[in-house]
Amino acid sequence: MDTYLGIDTSCYTTSLCLVDETYDIAADERIILTVPKGGRGLSQSNMVYQHTRNLPVLFERAAAVLKDRKIRAVAVTDQPRRRDDSYMPAFLAGLGYARALSAVLQVPLYRLSHQENHLLAVLRSLGKVEQEPFYGIHLSGGTTELVRAVPDDKGLDITRIGGTSDISAGQFIDRMGVAMNLPFPAGVHVDKLSQEFSGTLKGAHVFFKDGEVSFSGPESQGQRLLRDGEADIPRICRWTLATVWRGLSRLLDYAVADGMTHLVAAGGVMSNSYLRQELGTYCQQKHIRLDLAADGFSADNASGAAFWAAVQEGKA
Repeated sequence: MDTYLGIDTSCYTTSLCLVDETYDIAADERIILTVPKGGRGLSQSNMVYQHTRNLPVLFERAAAVLKDRKIRAVAVTDQPRRRDDSYMPAFLAGLGYARALSAVLQVPLYRLSHQENHLLAVLRSLGKVEQEPFYGIHLSGGTTELVRAVPDDKGLDITRIGGTSDISAGQFIDRMGVAMNLPFPAGVHVDKLSQEFSGTLKGAHVFFKDGEVSFSGPESQGQRLLRDGEADIPRICRWTLATVWRGLSRLLDYAVADGMTHLVAAGGVMSNSYLRQELGTYCQQKHIRLDLAADGFSADNASGAAFWAAVQEGKA
């Protein structure tokens, strides 16, 4: 059976994915990078080191799946965004493996940005690459961007139309989580603890101007609450997520005014159950078509890259 390989080496996770001709997942292997307790991230050199150690482990895990399958193409993320000035050494680890495999196996190699990989991970669950332009929101640990995406022969031609003027939604969540002594990345822990709060919270005011939101003010406010002795951690977690939603809703209103009728929501922050629910309600009320990644595929993974390799080879 023909199989298509995707590799992604991001700031948070080492990922490998195999899909078949129908875009179903044959193997999905990931290792989250280790961050010291109390830390808020890693240096690029540490990321490269961990990816270099993790990639052989992932291939060893996936080896059993490849017994009766042939890799027909490889796709890899090689930069954060598809721009000339977009570069991170972390992606060199995956790119090196992908180039070597492509050369040894004599199969095509496709390069994508990490952002394209996230959006394509959503489209994989639809079983096709959209032919028409669409709006996307990319919410991850380091990114909060509202974009317009146009499919092309390289993947997705993405134009940023809004986002954050300072820290991302993911950074806000992570910083609040670390301040509450939660492990980094903190998103999954903040999500889980917030579900223990049964009340209603509006969250902090989020400054918005010309398509840009600012989460630095709410972060300072949240840090003050904790320093002043706020001990209800589930309440603070819900307040954090409600604040994120206030900012995102302003971005979405901006996109609606720009003519948005179809939204693809991607990135690790979109794993959050509270934000998925709020976004679903918003889009239903505004009559916007909403596409989300399949369960487990909002967080960093390589399924979008594997899907793109399969799509491209299907055209051959």
